[in-house]
Amino acid sequence: MMVSGVQLAVRTLQEPLEQTGFRKRAGEIFTIALADGVLGWLGLNYASRHRSPGQIAINPVVGVRHQPVERLLARLRRETFHEYQPPTVSTPIGYVMPAQRYMDWEFGGQYGVTAGAELIAAVVDYGMPFMRSLIHLPAILEAINQGLCHNPEYRLPAVLEVMGRHNDAEAAVARAVDDLGERHDAAAQQLRHFAAAFGAGVDVPLVGNLGDDGELWLCQRSENSW
Repeated sequence: MMVSGVQLAVRTLQEPLEQTGFRKRAGEIFTIALADGVLGWLGLNYASRHRSPGQIAINPVVGVRHQPVERLLARLRRETFHEYQPPTVSTPIGYVMPAQRYMDWEFGGQYGVTAGAELIAAVVDYGMPFMRSLIHLPAILEAINQGLCHNPEYRLPAVLEVMGRHNDAEAAVARAVDDLGERHDAAAQQLRHFAAAFGAGVDVPLVGNLGDDGELWLCQRSENSW
């Protein structure tokens, strides 16, 4: 059976990444524990367009997943909490390297697996320090404000709330809803539902006291306080 370019890349990179401390997840995702409730996140994005059969370019994306923030989001959005998807903040690895530009590594076809060592070195030398720089919430907040986040209209208020900055979180939610204007598409309705849930308050995990089940909890919020 012929091995695809992405299968070849993952097989080549998995062992050295695991030796570095990463854990292989589904698909092309790897995570590494950085601190309590914080995962370093590595996604092996790939492209095969305009390349020979079996050849791909890997563009690693690096970031962190802050579990209390993501657990809060899951509860407010009435979604099942996922153990490692998506990252809270992330960026293509080339932008945290000295060149600060998009970078990829070719695998398969005429290139084989020769790029493996160079890609691993980039993850270790630049990706992991970037992840470690984002362990604490103020750094994550700064990264969100720099645009290193998908769906900042959700994650910005969630980060602020977990930081204990409730008034700022409420203001961020209000701005996001105001920015919708007269939109009534599915995404707009979803954000309005999120805002309503945020205003009503729910039980959320927060850096604080441990509950009986080992999770971090803050009590249910009333109209004016959590």
